[in-house]
Formats: sequence, structure tokens, C-alpha cells
Amino acid sequence: MAFTYRAGLALIALLLLLAGPAAAQQTWPVLAKMGVGGTWAAVCTEDVSDSNWFHTYYGDKSGVARRRADRGGDLPSLNSTIDSSQNLTPTTFLMRIRNDDAGWGANDQVAYDVIAEITPRGMRSLSSTRTSDGKQFIKDGKFTANGNPVRLFHRCK
Repeated sequence: MAFTYRAGLALIALLLLLAGPAAAQQTWPVLAKMGVGGTWAAVCTEDVSDSNWFHTYYGDKSGVARRRADRGGDLPSLNSTIDSSQNLTPTTFLMRIRNDDAGWGANDQVAYDVIAEITPRGMRSLSSTRTSDGKQFIKDGKFTANGNPVRLFHRCK
């Protein structure tokens, strides 16, 4: 089963690379169709904080898909560009998210392949893999470092 899952991810990554600029132009429409647009948080009724980031997904004026992470307090927002996206099933999608902000420090310009799921309950990451070295941070909806489940994010606005 693990081989099939990894082989599937490798095939998806290869297809995204082969799609090139055409896929980049279609990134925001794919995400919008999946219902990703808007602001998401684990707890919408609580203030933005270092433990309750608000993620806003949007298409900018030039049509580029973006994500802004608001961390609350005096911390600056962190911006990312979503370089590609692809529907996998009616409720899951793959997106390549690249940190695109000097505020990320050493992680600026680092990209991750993220498989996310959207259901009526909310949105959550099923897997997250750093593209530069294949290090997996989330697998099967759990953090690989400690086995804790990834938080479910709800649409706030």
C-alpha cells in the first residue's frame, strides 16, 4: 500500500511538472472550484494568534493563487504562492505551496506538495512533503514528528 501511495504521489508530481505554464495559469480556478477561497482557521470565533493562524486563500490581480497566513499580535503576515493545483477526487486536491516572503527567513522560497481535503466539516491537510528533499511533515492526516492529527480548519469568511 505504501508503494502505491508513493508511486501515486510521484506520478502526480511528474504530471504537474510536465503541465508547466498551462497548469500555473489554471491554479486559482482549480482552487476556487474546490471552494478553497476565503479565510480559514481552526477556531474562527477566537482571535488570530500564534496558535490560531488565519489562512486566507485568494487569487491576486494578475490571477496568481496566493495564501496569506495571519499570526496575530505584532507578528507580520506570511505570504505564499500556490504554484500549481490539481483535483485528485471530488473532495481532495494537490497544491504546491511556495513560501514567498522574507518573513519565512531560511524557509523563504521553500516549496511543499500538500494534499488537502475539503468536506462539509472543513479543510485539512492529509500530507505535506518538502519538494527539495522529499521530507514528509504530514502523512495520513497526522504530523510525522509526533503522530498528532492535523487540525481541521473551518471557513471563517
